[in-house]
Amino acid sequence: MFQPAHVVVVACNGVGTPRLLLNSATARCPDGLANSSGLVGRNLMFHPWAVVSGYVDEKLDGHRGSPLCMWSQEFYESDPSRGFVRGYEHQFGRGAQVISEGIQNMALGRIPWGEGHHDAFRHWSGRRFSVEVCCEDLPEAHNRVTLDPVLKDGHGIAAPRISYRISENSRRILAHGVARGQEIMVAAGASDMHVTCPVPVAGWHLLGTCRMGADPARSVVNEWGRSHDVKNLFVVDGSVFVTSGGVNPTTTIQAIALYIADQMKQRLATLFE
Repeated sequence: MFQPAHVVVVACNGVGTPRLLLNSATARCPDGLANSSGLVGRNLMFHPWAVVSGYVDEKLDGHRGSPLCMWSQEFYESDPSRGFVRGYEHQFGRGAQVISEGIQNMALGRIPWGEGHHDAFRHWSGRRFSVEVCCEDLPEAHNRVTLDPVLKDGHGIAAPRISYRISENSRRILAHGVARGQEIMVAAGASDMHVTCPVPVAGWHLLGTCRMGADPARSVVNEWGRSHDVKNLFVVDGSVFVTSGGVNPTTTIQAIALYIADQMKQRLATLFE
């Protein structure tokens, strides 16, 4: 199917957008659409994540409403004395959903099958609180999205291949955040602490693979979201981030989308110049 359009807006986020552009290679753009800089797919960022959890005597009623209840950015800004650059946000959760509590504690061997099952479930349910670490991942060119040379989707189009490793800086951030989280647990009188660092399935936020900037040699889109190479192509998702920040990115992505749309409206007379 061919769909002509005066303006194309891509919003497939940090994996889908570079996959689409790299799969759109032509004779004029042999390395992928909008990729004269070679940066499409590079600088992939997630939010490396850690969780410190513990149990208190008081019932927290966390299964009612949102379990996430408070944030702290005490360690968000860079401080050279900590041994890393940038920082992280602590996110505090009061309890967990009932099913999640049961699954986790069975996996940890705290809730047995058979005799004692219900008593153990009642003991552990509703008393957990957590301190989570949202780490600011930094852009590194080797963390990237490319096209898989073998794997295809149901339409025969090359699937994305993800190459990523947590940097030493991010590992130091996580270690610092976990240590502070354990201190908070002790101060709160929590017992049965458990640490997951890093959380293995924390690739929720897909950022950075079509970065924004004024220099076409060092970015994919300009400062208002237009591709440097293709004047009627715009990107409005998390792939334009130049750093991940140490916070959940949804509201920032929304703000960027609104900003780019406003810039397009203001520049309609000269949009493709």
